[in-house]
Amino acid sequence: MFPEERAAQQDDHYRRGLELYRARRYAEALAEFEQLTNPAPLTGQMAVFYRGLSHRAIGLGALRDGKFGLAEQHMRAAMGLIGRQADLSVFLAALYAKTNRHDRCAAQMEQAAEARPDSVAVCRDLAGALWRSGRRAEAYMTLTAGIRRLGRDARLHSQTGLFHASEERFEEARRCFAAAAEADCTSADAWYYLGLADAAAGDVRAAVRSFQRAFELRSDDLMLAYQLSLAARAAQEAGVPVHVHLPEPRTVPGVSRAGDLARFITTDGDFIEAFLDLPESEVDPEVFQTLLAALKTALAEHPDYADLRLHCCRVLRRLGRPEEAAEHAERAVRINGRYAAALVELAQLYSQRGRMTEAIECLMRAIENGADWPDVHCLAGELMLRCDRREQARQHLERALQLKADYARAAKAYASLAA
Repeated sequence: MFPEERAAQQDDHYRRGLELYRARRYAEALAEFEQLTNPAPLTGQMAVFYRGLSHRAIGLGALRDGKFGLAEQHMRAAMGLIGRQADLSVFLAALYAKTNRHDRCAAQMEQAAEARPDSVAVCRDLAGALWRSGRRAEAYMTLTAGIRRLGRDARLHSQTGLFHASEERFEEARRCFAAAAEADCTSADAWYYLGLADAAAGDVRAAVRSFQRAFELRSDDLMLAYQLSLAARAAQEAGVPVHVHLPEPRTVPGVSRAGDLARFITTDGDFIEAFLDLPESEVDPEVFQTLLAALKTALAEHPDYADLRLHCCRVLRRLGRPEEAAEHAERAVRINGRYAAALVELAQLYSQRGRMTEAIECLMRAIENGADWPDVHCLAGELMLRCDRREQARQHLERALQLKADYARAAKAYASLAA
């Protein structure tokens, strides 16, 4: 099989898998994705993401049906593929960047705590730094003093519980996590830690209740679903009747965490271009709406970055929104009148709307500014033919064929000159 045929076959498996995923035929989607033996790098990564979501969907269905062992298997498989969160923007950010986080030293945190005595985050970080440096008694005292000074805060109670748990004082830990959940009943972390403490105490009914509450609060967290599966299975095996109530699963991954992705996109446009090269598929709305949200976040901070405007234009074109795309291309050209790629993009948009004269002008400006490219000359020739500017069309089509001798599209347009 030729490489082009192999690539087309891989694209077909990718598209078919996404179609099946969108149709909620998750087991069939998994089987289709498994046929992707040597996909393009980004195609393969996106297939991994939707394989993970398929495992998650099957796992949630098993949870609803009381098949807790099966649910556990699929949640574990989902986490192995995509990590803890079933959120597309988080996954895309993880594809781009590998971050290294370094702990601050206790001395630095003590200085920060002196400067910001009313900050819960600083108090908690200071306690953590003290703990890591071996000053455990001081870490406990820091949290106790923080709770007295700042009030009953779920983060401080949870941190105290984690310290107790690390020293295997599980009852003390459980009390702290219960206090955290009471202090902030909307804290998924507090309920999660309480569930772990409940499970360690052998109270499987309470563990199911705590994990279920955490999952209701953060339904894209695969670890919570996995722990809920484990707790429900343990209860079932112990003969303790439990009934799991689940929130409605999201069929579209969230775009609420676009901030990190926006920062990456601002500095590396190749990331967007790689996605635009993906084969069109059923999940284009999810993928490109996520990228668009990140681009808009970046543009809010950098409205005069011509590159961001061009990326936004291309993503909007992929989403089938040419009017909005043209607005961004025009803005990019206003920011940088010599931006050849933006001029070519704008020419294509103008030609689609029948604005041939303006499209040709954009192409001439692009060529003047370095776009001596076969596809640009070919498009210029085609548009000039439509405007009956045959001699100019001939020059551009000849140039296209000079740059790329086997350019079939240019050769076809050039042959039409003889008609």
